[in-house]
Amino acid sequence: MTRRRFLLLLFLASPLGNTGEIEVDTRVRRGAVCEEEGTGACALTVSVHIATRRGGQEESRRCASGTVHFSRAQPAMEGGSRRLHSVALALLCCCCCSTQVSRASKQYVNEWAAEIPEGPEAARAIAQDLGYDLLGQIGSLENHYLFRHNSHPRRSKRSAIHVTKRLSDDERVSWAEQQYEKQRSKRGVIRDSAEDLFNDPMWNQQWYLQDTRTTPTLPKLDLHVIPVWKKGITGKGVIITVLDDGLEWNHTDIYANYDPEASYDFNDNDRDPFPRYDATNENKHGTRCAGEIAMQADNKKCGVGVAYNARVGGIRMLDGIVTDAIEASSIGFNPEHVHIYSASWGPNDDGKTVEGPGRLAQKAFEYGIQKGRNGKGSIFVWASGNGGRQGDNCDCDGYTDSIYTISISSASQQGLSPWYAEKCSSTLATAYSSGDYTDQRITSADLHNECTETHTGTSASAPLAAGIFALALEANPDLTWRDLQHLVVWTSEYDPLANNPGWKKNGAGLMVNSRFGFGLLNAKALVDLADPKTWKGVPEKKECIVKDSNFQPRSLRSEGELSIEIPTKACEGQANHITSLEHVQFEATIEYSRRGDLHLTLTSPSGTNTVLLAERERDTSSSGFRNWDFMSVHTWGENPAGSWILKISDLSGRMQNEGRIVNWKLILHGTSTQPEHMKLPRVYTTYNAVQNDRRGVEKMTDLMEDHAVEDTMTGKPKPTESPPSIIKKKETEQSDAVQNLLQSAFRKNVPQNIVNKKLSNVNLQPPYGHYTQPLENLSKKSQQKDSVDSQYNDYVDLFYNARPYKHMDERLMKALLDILKEGN
Repeated sequence: MTRRRFLLLLFLASPLGNTGEIEVDTRVRRGAVCEEEGTGACALTVSVHIATRRGGQEESRRCASGTVHFSRAQPAMEGGSRRLHSVALALLCCCCCSTQVSRASKQYVNEWAAEIPEGPEAARAIAQDLGYDLLGQIGSLENHYLFRHNSHPRRSKRSAIHVTKRLSDDERVSWAEQQYEKQRSKRGVIRDSAEDLFNDPMWNQQWYLQDTRTTPTLPKLDLHVIPVWKKGITGKGVIITVLDDGLEWNHTDIYANYDPEASYDFNDNDRDPFPRYDATNENKHGTRCAGEIAMQADNKKCGVGVAYNARVGGIRMLDGIVTDAIEASSIGFNPEHVHIYSASWGPNDDGKTVEGPGRLAQKAFEYGIQKGRNGKGSIFVWASGNGGRQGDNCDCDGYTDSIYTISISSASQQGLSPWYAEKCSSTLATAYSSGDYTDQRITSADLHNECTETHTGTSASAPLAAGIFALALEANPDLTWRDLQHLVVWTSEYDPLANNPGWKKNGAGLMVNSRFGFGLLNAKALVDLADPKTWKGVPEKKECIVKDSNFQPRSLRSEGELSIEIPTKACEGQANHITSLEHVQFEATIEYSRRGDLHLTLTSPSGTNTVLLAERERDTSSSGFRNWDFMSVHTWGENPAGSWILKISDLSGRMQNEGRIVNWKLILHGTSTQPEHMKLPRVYTTYNAVQNDRRGVEKMTDLMEDHAVEDTMTGKPKPTESPPSIIKKKETEQSDAVQNLLQSAFRKNVPQNIVNKKLSNVNLQPPYGHYTQPLENLSKKSQQKDSVDSQYNDYVDLFYNARPYKHMDERLMKALLDILKEGN
């Protein structure tokens, strides 16, 4: 390498100011491109480095390069020097034109990085010798150190070339560079518009993950996931396996997130969970569930998974004979590696089956809770069941009824309980899914590398929940299985589902419903509360067993009611004393001639009434229940001390029915001290609250909105608000729920020319006679089977069959009326 230096004094008007002294350093590498000897051709590469001096500051940089061609007979540095200088000058002109732009694009700081092979002692000596502050080693890079020079400005548009040169000229330094600010933008997390968030073709059809409202007065139909993604939380590092009929792991939208260590085929006993293809695509279920969780984002295929950077595996165990051993192997597969197990299956949802985990499967649950995730407990997410049309309820499903599983129900796009959903006291929360034929369904991956927008049922809700829980575990990997259940209870939303019947406030101030548990999952609220900086883990779990050693079997008969009072001090004075409840189990052996006619309720000392078992018309079995655990979460947070009341009844009218309760015990699960997050009352947010009237909500004055608009429209005085448990409404008097439903039905028929006018100028008097007859049928006590005195009680489906009404039309009309009202 040879160098030739020459000095140019340029008077340029723009790039360098009035005067700029530029030293040009030409660096020529001889023989870079030469042909074989004797051909007489050679090319030399020229690079131009400029150093500018102005106001005592010096800056040096490599600016441009070029190639000069010579004949071998004419040495480059002799006769070719003129050509060399011409090329350098041309390159220099290009440099000068870009100088102003280049200098404006960087902001230099007063820090220097240097590589010092001799280690930290040499770095400290250099800092002392040259007047630097040694800031320390750079990350995990050995022999790389960061220095600060306090005599230099903290930020400057010009580099301090003289300072860099002094440092790099030290023989102990092998490399040095002044640091400058780098402009970085976040890639692929969140853009401003949800509609333009991802390029996946079905993203805009995933209504349950984004706000698709056309007006802000409508309820916000989503699971509040996007704000979590905006934080950069997308499921990274979390591993989920789907227990199902296989997983098409090579699917374009799944493959990048596939985890073979979370996968196995227990039907064929090999490590490949690929589903068996057939003409009917019967084994699509597992692939669809996995896609909901971990479909890739921004890959122009299908949609976007809730935890689109999580790892997903598949357990093939449903495409063949299912045994207790296969279930146990699946539930307990690789618990040190897998964090979350998602299961959208269970016993037949036929309205007549009573079945739970076998001995092996139960032990697998217990092992996962005790040993999984390094002792923090595996997370088991279970779909609550699709037997609604068969009159089934998930109290007879031992998988959803387990204290170890998080049972997830469904809500439709209209915010209603869908026709297939089951009711039970063990459901913890709800996610969206399909509804009636007019509602959108769930988008996911499908077999044969296809996509679907028709995934349905609670099968689709459970994976959405599993994805949300993956976001929580990424935010706080130290959450235990009980921490997560508490987070679900404390952050799920009542408001989006408030139009449904059966809501009640328990003794701890929590809203709960047998159709929805504690409400709709709210991903942002859950992740925010799980923040490891603020979340205090829940206290140690205690178990208190209450039983009557002197109890003798008691008879049961049709049209009768057996009441058992269970007083308890909740193991006060013992190590397992409980003051704050989590799960409650009533374990009993009951013999009865027609099991489906039995109805069990449990009332807590705080007065919370829970249906442990509802009638099932299709269940004609005489097998009864043998040591069956009826589990409830409805008294979560209450103090269990006091008298519990169990009631068993049969209102079927089948006089031949008879039986007895043989034995029972009440098992209380909870903590001796109140969890930290429960020391203040639960505050219900309204991020996606239903804006229209709340039909079917049991009357609670502290939770009901003031229906001033309805009162104005009807000209009727506002009904006196009295708790239904104190004052019994007359059969001829319409409840608030019926009144609101009547108003909604009337609004559907308001002519457009009237709607367009101001409310104050319109006398909206509904023609009561036109609607009263079909609605009045809802009030007949004879149509209610539950003993709770409520217009729409927890287990009556007549509310959803009421006509005339169409929830979507009603909601849109109410939104329009709200807009008109705001304009007054």
